[in-house]
Amino acid sequence: MRLQLWDTAGQERFRSLTSNFFGRADGFVLTYDISNRPSFDHVIGWMRDIKPRAPPDCDIVLCGNKSDLDNDRVVTYEEGKQLADEYGVQFYETSALTGHNVEKMFTSLATTIKHKRIDEFDGAARGGAIHGASSADNASTTHDNRTVNLSDGVGGGGHGGGPGAKAAACCQ
Repeated sequence: MRLQLWDTAGQERFRSLTSNFFGRADGFVLTYDISNRPSFDHVIGWMRDIKPRAPPDCDIVLCGNKSDLDNDRVVTYEEGKQLADEYGVQFYETSALTGHNVEKMFTSLATTIKHKRIDEFDGAARGGAIHGASSADNASTTHDNRTVNLSDGVGGGGHGGGPGAKAAACCQ
């Protein structure tokens, strides 16, 4: 499984580009800063943008970052959890500085995507019919030519993607 992460830091200048990728994304990480109320408010707008444009089975994680700044917190854990529950998405609070919950959050999202996409693909291939197989424009990966696209959100600090990884969606 290959993951490619795009971080636009929620910049409006990338908004027209990001919506073009929504339909091809298998996952999103919408990240806000727990010490910055406007960043939380922007995530709500991005959630509203993603839901109608992304595939219906797209996996989303809402991520409250900078949990190491608990003394500066302006967005409560409960507010983040409530928003995640409202949209039916996973929720984590992380700290890019200390690494708290970062690996757990990405592993959880990748595992969910794998179970939905790759395991389903493998099961269909073993059964002789390939239902929900990836489209021809997907790049080849090391797992039965199935590309899994994953997007990173605003200010989360997740950059990267391995060599040859396919472009994924961006979001805030």
